Amino acid sequence: MKRLTLMIVLFFSTFQSATAKQGDYFLRPVFGLSQLSNTSGASEGLGQVDGDIMVNIDNGINAGLGFGYFYNDNFAVELFWEYRSNESQTTLPDATFYEEGNYASNLIIVNGHYYFDTTTNWQFYAGLGLGWVQEIDIDLEQGGTELSYTGSGDIAFQGFAGVDYTISKTLSVNVEARYTQVGSPKLEGENTIGMINSLDYSPSTLQLGLTWRF
Repeated sequence: MKRLTLMIVLFFSTFQSATAKQGDYFLRPVFGLSQLSNTSGASEGLGQVDGDIMVNIDNGINAGLGFGYFYNDNFAVELFWEYRSNESQTTLPDATFYEEGNYASNLIIVNGHYYFDTTTNWQFYAGLGLGWVQEIDIDLEQGGTELSYTGSGDIAFQGFAGVDYTISKTLSVNVEARYTQVGSPKLEGENTIGMINSLDYSPSTLQLGLTWRF
């Protein structure tokens, strides 16, 4: 009986040390699927006439890396870098069609995470983020030629929710759904003339990540 009691105590003490997070720093690499809706905007100087530009967008990928700190077992803050790219096809106002291209971004965001209390190794969390667009660009490709339009400096917002599974004292795996809102960035020609305005950039993400605490 004493041996069984000792085993139970050791089990629960190990579990507590595996899930406690207060005071831990962490690194969190992620990789996932990026979804963007088709969008339209206003073009100036891209073709023979100015007007509405139509962009059809396919599913893409995202990848990122976060560095953060757990203030306690429930709340963490994270500095997060993210890259994403979605393939695209673009039609200009003069009906010129670019059958290839991509709509991509680099974002730097500060995220706040709230981890809900749990009695198992599964832990749900949610959070909000505020960040800066280091670069957002769209490439228009046709017949070996490429036009590139880029912008930076916009403000980004995001919300997310996920579930984290503790593997060991220092390692956990998480699945997360994320929605980001940049709005309508102004994209100027890069080594080419013209600009594109009012293209929506509101990606949704389903991603898988690892959290390494130290």
